[in-house]
Amino acid sequence: MNYFKAAPFTMVIWIFICAVIFLIISVLWKKRWLLYHAWKIPGPFSVPLVGSTYLLSATKDSFFEVVYRNLDSYRPVIKTWIGSELYITTTRPADVEKILVNCLNKSPFYENFNDVMKDTLLTSKVSIWKDHRKMINPSFNLKILSSFHDIFVKYSREIVKYLLDVGGTEQTDFLSVIWEKTFDVALVSLTNVNPCELKERRRAISIAVRFEEILMQRLHTFWLLTDFSWKLSNLHKEHKVVCQTAHEIGENIIAEEYKSYESEDRNDDTIESKRFLRNLTKLNRTNQITREEILEETNFMLMAASETASITINTILTILGIYSDIQERVYQELASVLPNIENSPTQEELNRLDYLERVVKEILRLVPTIPFIMRYADEDIKCDPYVFPAGSNLVIPLVLLHRDPEVWPEPEKFDPDRFLPDEVGKRHRCSYIPFSFGVRNCIGLKFGMMVVKVMVATILRNFKVRTVDMKSWKDIQWDYMVMLKTKNSRLRFEKRKF
Repeated sequence: MNYFKAAPFTMVIWIFICAVIFLIISVLWKKRWLLYHAWKIPGPFSVPLVGSTYLLSATKDSFFEVVYRNLDSYRPVIKTWIGSELYITTTRPADVEKILVNCLNKSPFYENFNDVMKDTLLTSKVSIWKDHRKMINPSFNLKILSSFHDIFVKYSREIVKYLLDVGGTEQTDFLSVIWEKTFDVALVSLTNVNPCELKERRRAISIAVRFEEILMQRLHTFWLLTDFSWKLSNLHKEHKVVCQTAHEIGENIIAEEYKSYESEDRNDDTIESKRFLRNLTKLNRTNQITREEILEETNFMLMAASETASITINTILTILGIYSDIQERVYQELASVLPNIENSPTQEELNRLDYLERVVKEILRLVPTIPFIMRYADEDIKCDPYVFPAGSNLVIPLVLLHRDPEVWPEPEKFDPDRFLPDEVGKRHRCSYIPFSFGVRNCIGLKFGMMVVKVMVATILRNFKVRTVDMKSWKDIQWDYMVMLKTKNSRLRFEKRKF
């Protein structure tokens, strides 16, 4: 009697086991080409269907360390399975060049941004990206960027005023102060919207932070990696609210531009007409780009331009606060080029700040603001002795690439003279790529570097920066969200005496 009662349950168990086996075999068969090439590449143990996602079960605080520790132990080339997706990571500059030249489509990883910026320069398929890049390029030529110089100076001086007002007190969250100013810079430069007229600008920053937190929480919770479980989660509900808020803020910015566009006399030959949002507004009137695409590109550009600049500035000041001798050498150069403390550097003076340029580059070598570049292999890429098969995700970890001991002697030493012209000429051109490489590189490279150098130069011309309780850049704790941020940066600004 008990046997017959147990039989249906036993049958259910066997059906479940057979279904799981069938699913595994089906996945393995579809991925056979990837599996064939992947087994030749070293990497951590993978579980069928789950892959190596058990490595991501660490707490948020240790996520960055866990990822890089595993990558570092297998380099220069490592394979990792995240679910049924194959990720191949390389730190060999020749491989990096092949990937960035031949693989223009982004990894499916970037689909995590689709709810806010699906068809943008960051995430879009090549066909859309080419059209958008062609449209947006004129807004980032050197003539246009140079016209923004007074804007960069204005908000740099506002940071100085803020530091004077607080009187040298310890700054435990200086990043948020800088980010608000770089957001204002991006808002005025790219959209010509007055920050005072956009009441939600602080909320826009908090929304961006929360978006990244949710994304990272999903990435290190392996059961949320499937769309089915993700859409059932409370985190997804919050994610939708965050994305809706971001769209509403972006819509308000675009609405201001549309009103301005309709009310002004339009001359397509002026610098003003080529500003980022004005340029896209004109193209919308001739049906070359949709309003939805403008919204997505605007959200992306404002956040990318402001967040990367603010994180970079904060990191530079933190590291220079540790290395007072290098900071002093930067200051001496600034004092020579900018004898009047009341002035911020002009464009011509920026070009003469050679040592500051090398310092910024060396800091971006040690701590690139964007720690990963990810592409999708549309075709097989041969990188001897391996083949990176079509259908794989190709990952370039910039922290490891920039600290490769075969390229960089004493890679963890802070030495700005690595970027003297003679030294640069000795290295492969893809051994240092903080802004990516090739035709799909960062369109805002020059914009970002101008903002960073003007603000850093203005601050250091007026203040001596001290970093509290740190003796080396290795003492800094890093928070890997989408970008690499300091977690324990405590800065003190001492007004220079003249």
